[in-house]
Amino acid sequence: MRRPRAAVAALAALAALACNPDDVVHRIDWFATMRHQRSIKPYARPIPPVPGTVPVTGVEPAMSLQTADRLVNPRTRTSESINRGRFVYETYCLVCHGQEGRGDGPISSAAGGPFFGVRSLVNDTIARRTDGYIYAVIVSGQVMGRGLMPIYGDKVRDTERWDLVNYVRTLQAAASPRGRR
Repeated sequence: MRRPRAAVAALAALAALACNPDDVVHRIDWFATMRHQRSIKPYARPIPPVPGTVPVTGVEPAMSLQTADRLVNPRTRTSESINRGRFVYETYCLVCHGQEGRGDGPISSAAGGPFFGVRSLVNDTIARRTDGYIYAVIVSGQVMGRGLMPIYGDKVRDTERWDLVNYVRTLQAAASPRGRR
């Protein structure tokens, strides 16, 4: 009686050891392609990006006044872009810069809050700046000379930055004497 049990156990162990997962996996077509796909393995050198492309992830190019002024806004000021910019503004900017961009948000000293020196976005100085400058301040305000402004480049991404620039421009237009007529 013991021999059949031992024989069955030995046969089961031999079958399990003899089973090569690659042999079994290749019989299932869809799984075989997943197992042996072309990919970057850990510690392998990644493929370099195509020249002239903008990285989706990783380090952004360093901003300076010269590089920022050369940036051109690729987003036209459509109602869709302005509405997206309004949403981003209300999420991140309103708390300091206020509803109309005058620097009187709930936490600025102009409204009795603890943070002093919050700039108005609708004054003539900022209105004369390029769209690229405003974009660069969003990405990294401290590099652009706005020492107290937090960096929002990691929060506001891609086209949302340009949508935010477009919304700030509508705030400026509404605040200017010509925009009120």
